[in-house]
This record gives sequence, structure tokens and C-alpha cells, in this order.
Amino acid sequence: MSIDGSTDNRHANACFADIMALSVVELFQSQGCKSCPPVVPMVHEAMNNPNLLLLTYDVTYWDQSSWKDTFGNPQWDQRQRAYVTKWGRSGIFTPQIVVDGVSDGIGARQGEIQEILMKAKSTPNQMTWMVGVEMINAELKITSNRSEAETHDVLIVKYDPMQQEIKIGKGPNKGKKMTNRYLVKEVMKVGEWKGGEAVILLPEMMENRFKRVAIVQAGSGGTILAALKLCVAAMVSC
Repeated sequence: MSIDGSTDNRHANACFADIMALSVVELFQSQGCKSCPPVVPMVHEAMNNPNLLLLTYDVTYWDQSSWKDTFGNPQWDQRQRAYVTKWGRSGIFTPQIVVDGVSDGIGARQGEIQEILMKAKSTPNQMTWMVGVEMINAELKITSNRSEAETHDVLIVKYDPMQQEIKIGKGPNKGKKMTNRYLVKEVMKVGEWKGGEAVILLPEMMENRFKRVAIVQAGSGGTILAALKLCVAAMVSC
């Protein structure tokens, strides 16, 4: 049976799958955290799914050791702390994966990452209304069946799809190699969505090796309602 429920005999021998929304998996890590080198590869392996987008942020609060994270950015510390504050927690840790801004964990044991992903999909805080995002030429169009909503941020996240391996020279991970994937380079707020339909003019984006994703998020540390990969060259969604 197809997605729309039809039983067209022309497709009797074909397999069909439901279309799932893109989920954003944010990984907060550090080259100065001794727990990261063994866990991060497990996270990478779990991301082999076209419906999942990994975004990696290297934090800097472990830089007080003798090794400074080569990809660290204090802005990513703030992004991680925004989630912790939103959830009313006092502690912060690495590695941490956050799925769609609603569920989190370490991912250190077998099956834990799938549990975090499933929790994000089944959380009782999920909306009963829908939000859609599409890219048309140089504009981002956001639509919803809810005419009014609280103010949400519309973000463009630029990330590097190239895998990079770093040999750590000092600190608790001295001599270890750490593989990095989908390192975030920039998070830019380009507009706001308050319900209904909104059209946002996108800033000029250079065509280079970096990729981009548009995210609609309920403020700092809030739920990610929708995400869309952007193809800059064609100025359309991927």
C-alpha cells in the first residue's frame, strides 16, 4: 500500500515507507572531555538515517585543561546552556545529544540513542498542529494550520559535511584521535514566525563546501518545530 492508501496494482511488488519529518540531532562535545572519544563514534553510527541531521558543537568549558579544543566556540556553550536552563537543570555535561530540543542524553550505552530519538517523537509536549517549511528562490516560506503562536526564531545553521580527524596533543585525551562530523560553523537568526504563513527573505549565501539547514525553534533552548536542508546552488530545498 502506498502512502496515500491506494492499492494501485502497478505497484503491487513495491515497498513503500511513510514520509517522516527531518529531526535535528545536536551533539555537544569537547576534545578535552575524556568521555567523548569512545561515545562520539556511537553517535555517528546511529545517524545513518536520511531523516536525521547531525549538528556538532564543540564547547569550550573544558579548555581550562592543557588542551584547547581546535573547533571550540563559546557561542556553542551558550546554546547548550540554554537547553539546560530551559529544562530547569543546574548541571552541564559532554557528550550530550539533544533531539529536536525536547529530549537528551549521553548515548554511551547500547540502544540509548534510539531511546532518546523515540522519546523526542513521543513526548507529550509535541504539538497537535503542523508547521511546514519550503525554500522558493531566495525566500523561506513557513506555513501552519495554526494562525497564531508564540514567537519562534527562524535560524540558518551552516555546517561542514566533511569528516575531520584531530589528534589531541595534550590533556586527558592526549594521543587519541577524534573524528568530527557535521561541525557547525555559524548559527544565524534570519527572522521570526508567529503563526500562520510567513515569508522570509534569505541572506546571500556563498556556494562553497558548507551546507545549511533552516530551523524553526521556539526561542533559545526551545523545541525545534521544523527543519529543512537548503541547496544554495539551486536556491531550493534539498
